[in-house]
Amino acid sequence: MDKKIWKCPRCHNHTQGYGATSRRDNKTMICSCCGTEEAIFDFSVAESKRKGEIIPTETIQRERSWLEV
Repeated sequence: MDKKIWKCPRCHNHTQGYGATSRRDNKTMICSCCGTEEAIFDFSVAESKRKGEIIPTETIQRERSWLEV
């Protein structure tokens, strides 16, 4: 089976095979590693909110910044 090589718009690395749908816009295909990073980030934000911790706005904006390029 021939797998197409493509460039992840989030990390700009070349990858092949299946990717993940970004949680940031629910439509952009990103590499599997970036998909995992987004999931872990979302989990840590949810845990911080559950504990009553404040998440800096800059942290959230930085996570979404690759979409604005």
